[in-house]
Amino acid sequence: MVLDDDGSITFVSPESDKPKRFVVICVHSKPDILANLVRDVKRICRSMIEVKGCTDAKMVLSLVEDTNPPDARVPLLITESTLAGTSGVDLLVAVHDTLEYRATRKILLGDQATAEELTRALNRGALDRTLSEPWTDEELGHCVRSLLTSYLIHHAPEEAHRFASLLDTEQLPHAYTAAQQNRQTLDLQMATPTRGFLANMDMGDEQVEQAMQAAIDEALDSPPRQTHKAGATLLRQGEPVNAISILLSGHVELSRRMEDHEVVLHTHSSGRIIGLLSLAHRGRAFYTCRAVTDVTVLPLTLKQLEKALQADPWLSGYFVTALIRSMATRSMRTAQLKVEVENLNRRLRGERDQLADALQRLEHAQMHLVESEKMATLGLLTAGIAHELNNPVAAIRRAADFIAEDTIRLSAQHPNGETIKETISSAMTSTPVSTRELREKASALFAAVGDDSLTRRLVKIGITSPKEYKARFGALSAKKREQLLSSIEKYHELGTSLRNLRICSNRISEIVRSLRSYSRSEQDLINDIDIHEGLEDTLRILDHVLQDIEVKRSYAELPGIECKVGELNQVWTNVISNAAQAMAGVGTLQIRTDAPDPDHARVRIIDNGKGIPADVIDRIFDLRFTTKSGRVEFGLGMGLSICRQIVTRHGGTITAESKPGETCFAITLPTRYPREPEDGTRS
Repeated sequence: MVLDDDGSITFVSPESDKPKRFVVICVHSKPDILANLVRDVKRICRSMIEVKGCTDAKMVLSLVEDTNPPDARVPLLITESTLAGTSGVDLLVAVHDTLEYRATRKILLGDQATAEELTRALNRGALDRTLSEPWTDEELGHCVRSLLTSYLIHHAPEEAHRFASLLDTEQLPHAYTAAQQNRQTLDLQMATPTRGFLANMDMGDEQVEQAMQAAIDEALDSPPRQTHKAGATLLRQGEPVNAISILLSGHVELSRRMEDHEVVLHTHSSGRIIGLLSLAHRGRAFYTCRAVTDVTVLPLTLKQLEKALQADPWLSGYFVTALIRSMATRSMRTAQLKVEVENLNRRLRGERDQLADALQRLEHAQMHLVESEKMATLGLLTAGIAHELNNPVAAIRRAADFIAEDTIRLSAQHPNGETIKETISSAMTSTPVSTRELREKASALFAAVGDDSLTRRLVKIGITSPKEYKARFGALSAKKREQLLSSIEKYHELGTSLRNLRICSNRISEIVRSLRSYSRSEQDLINDIDIHEGLEDTLRILDHVLQDIEVKRSYAELPGIECKVGELNQVWTNVISNAAQAMAGVGTLQIRTDAPDPDHARVRIIDNGKGIPADVIDRIFDLRFTTKSGRVEFGLGMGLSICRQIVTRHGGTITAESKPGETCFAITLPTRYPREPEDGTRS
């Protein structure tokens, strides 16, 4: 290639060089879009250069390996931003890191890459242009021809004659001139190695900006300025950028829209050069730039900037110095913002933890309040029921006593009065015997009586020995014996009924007393309480769920404790009810008490149910945790979480150990209820 006297360019074909193979690679994960891209690039290249299509990075790298330089070259690589398993930027960097393809011109298609990815590619020199997707024929054609021209002139000038009709002729004079000036520029740089931007570091920002402005005015004959009022928009995010602006006076702010709001990123750290990075990244504005005050700017197209840089070798030093200082200021502001965000996040995390702690305390307080109200209501209801039952039960007991006394007194007037009195008294005072013992006594009596029916009747009225039978009926005829036996049976039934009436009324009285003890207000702090009484009251209350469960007691001598009886009764009820449910209503329940030391009492409640799984036993005291599939039984409060709170408030501990066939809940309580000292902490 030579430059003619008239300024035209003529390509000279080397005679000895063998034509080389040139391949353009297009990459897109969507086959239909890839087909369109390959078709459009082929039309631009006019079949003078091969065009290959790939759908992923692996195919690209394999194709690059098969294209062996120097006989074959890849002047251009076009890839979309997002690929399966990697990104377009990562692919460009990977190809750029291969020495043989470092000169390959690289285009990134689409707007999906982040600013960080684009910055990384630009810093590595792995990105030359960006194109929007979908592209236009004009944009794609200009971009492809421009980059192919740049590649051929700089890296394969001997092949340029083959592609004369494909090259961008407007770029050729500049490229040729740039090639000739390279040596002059290098010579100048060698002659004045210190006149770079590092040499300008001793100059102030204002001095550098004034020198840069003066150099631009000298090179471009003082290009016109533009003024903008405060609030005017100089750049709008996402719109094409075809020029830069040098801020001469005033202040601007750089912002970026995030979803439904706009975030101001730079005001005093915006710098003097506006639009250069947006133009270099993807040809579209990354920020929105607005005037904070009235501003004056010097707009420059890339051609004007390039002309000025070529005209004045010192301008590049000023320009780079101003640019680096602007980027450094922005970088420092970005770092400050990151530190501020981190500090804010730290404070927010602390406030979040405090809020979570406060919420947990509120939940516990609410749970305690609900339970307190529930127990208070239950106490009132129980006390009312106990009061209402107490008088009728007392009347029943008195009536049973009056009936017994009157019956015995009336029997004195009967010919067999002594027998009647003795029968009624015996029936009222007799204790039930086991079925086995009755069978043994009936067997001995049958041998003397010889009549099975008569034997059963005699045993039923309490005559179980041959001696007693002979004393009562031995001298009587069969007729008189039958008359006397029938009379005794009736009076024995009357005595038995009176005995049962007394027993039932006493049972009701015991339950009423237990209800009164159980329903004591949890706010009442009482001294010298016997834990065994609370346990027994609870067992009587839960008698209906313990009917088929054997209860084994092992009570040791315990010190009296200071406590809120109602709250502790709630603990016993909950743990014992859970044990009964764990055994499905059948099994053995052990209640053991002891004093581990003089200041503490311990209760262990042990069941032989299936046990608690090891993976959940550590969570059974957590709020809202249940192993009952969400079922809630009346009277059980909110479960073991409430129990632990009650025991903790009493200064004690509650623990659980479990294995298949044995689960033990151990509750240890101090003899003295904890007091709240003046500073608000528990003693």
